[in-house]
Amino acid sequence: MKKYNFLKTKKTTMAFAVVALLGGFFFLNNTLTGNVIVNSENSISLLSVIGMLLIACAIILGAYAIRKR
Repeated sequence: MKKYNFLKTKKTTMAFAVVALLGGFFFLNNTLTGNVIVNSENSISLLSVIGMLLIACAIILGAYAIRKR
């Protein structure tokens, strides 16, 4: 009996990429995450960094899924 690994399929990888991209845009939007309430002196917030990392992961996952055979 051959095992089927669901996580190694192209559709699953693309789904994770789409979710990471949507999550990245969600974290970049300050009004949705409540970052408006926080009054900090830093120009870079942690939520923006998380959003950018999620977008970078989405791009990497998308490129991997497209190049995967």
